[in-house]
Amino acid sequence: GRKLTLENEFFLVMVRLRLGLDVEDLADRFDISSSTVSRLFTSWINLMYCKFAELPMWMSRKKIDKLMPLCFKKWYPSTRTVIDGTEFFIERPSNLGRQTATWSNYKNHNTMKALICISPDGTVTFVSNLFEGAISDCELVEQCGLLSMLEPGDSVMADKGFDIQHLLAPIRVRLNIPPFRRGEQVFTPDAVMKTKKIAAVRIHVERAINRIKEFSLVSGVIPNSLWDIAEQTIHVCAYLTNFQPALVG
Repeated sequence: GRKLTLENEFFLVMVRLRLGLDVEDLADRFDISSSTVSRLFTSWINLMYCKFAELPMWMSRKKIDKLMPLCFKKWYPSTRTVIDGTEFFIERPSNLGRQTATWSNYKNHNTMKALICISPDGTVTFVSNLFEGAISDCELVEQCGLLSMLEPGDSVMADKGFDIQHLLAPIRVRLNIPPFRRGEQVFTPDAVMKTKKIAAVRIHVERAINRIKEFSLVSGVIPNSLWDIAEQTIHVCAYLTNFQPALVG
């Protein structure tokens, strides 16, 4: 028979996501076996992933405009999404090829990388599949499926690592990124102002990512034992952040 009530099973899953407790610790706390904890966690994550997937994340242009905060309405009213890549630490894979492909020089660790997109009001509207940590930001955008969801007249806001205008121009989407400084060149007052304006609103995607990583299970090193459900787990954490109050007023 069922050892825990459904409510306590769900509570166990939320505790593991938020606090990152290991299987043995949870088994002890809930007075069940470690194998039961693993089985319950996997079942619930897959169930939540499937159920949340029925709720469309990506917002229509009409809804984006309706919820557009003043800070965007004034300077960047065509913004459809603000994007950023984020890396998740993973335990070193046993497979040598995967070890190399997941090695991130930037983080000096094995990682998987995802593209996170928010609407101007701070709602998470897209989380890509996980890619090996060595992938570039440009390749990430090209391969993750975001381009097919954008519409002519939209604009995308990103950090200057996302030099993706060549991907957006053919679909008539504009890119707003901070200006580049060439060599010793000094920024003009206009360029300084543009950098400040973009930084002031782009910060919200970093705040959204921080909310996802408040779930300790995905902010620490994701163990190999969770490899098969790592993608689903990260998606579930992202969906859960959308139940919190809006990031941007």
